[in-house]
Amino acid sequence: MLELRRQIFHILSILSLVPLILYLPRWAVILTLSLGIVLNLLLVLRNPFVLRVFSPLVSLLERKENLSKPGIGALWALLGVFVSYLLFGKGAVVGVVVLALGDGLSTLAGKLIGRHRLFYNPEKSLEGTLAFFLGSFLGLSFFLEPLEAFFISLVCALFESLPLGVDDNLTLPIFASLLGEVI
Repeated sequence: MLELRRQIFHILSILSLVPLILYLPRWAVILTLSLGIVLNLLLVLRNPFVLRVFSPLVSLLERKENLSKPGIGALWALLGVFVSYLLFGKGAVVGVVVLALGDGLSTLAGKLIGRHRLFYNPEKSLEGTLAFFLGSFLGLSFFLEPLEAFFISLVCALFESLPLGVDDNLTLPIFASLLGEVI
């Protein structure tokens, strides 16, 4: 149940950045993302005031192993989106969609129905990787041509499945947005 709550929050909160990126002026996007990063950093550092304000959200959504650094995943996600936006402007929407839908759905599928572990990364499953691809493809199809959406989704699903040792909340939006720019 915790993972379901976490992933629904992950998907909806990250997707909420799409209209922000598409319709607000650059200074407003940078200011909003910066404020989110600062708040998240204060949460991770366990600032008493910020921790008290966000404690209901933390207790509802955070995994036990992350309670010493609550909100660390959200911090990485906001940093990844921020860097993507600085580098690619509105093209960062590609990275946001991939992070929200691909990453969120892959975790759900992997935890709920993941049975076939990947030979090169036993932490991931074939089912999760397929859910990543399908979620990304469907989401990107609203913004890109079908072939572009297919290629970016496929490459990002493979990228996310690699055992890189870096939080994919940071790397996925940057990598996906980069692919969106070069295709």
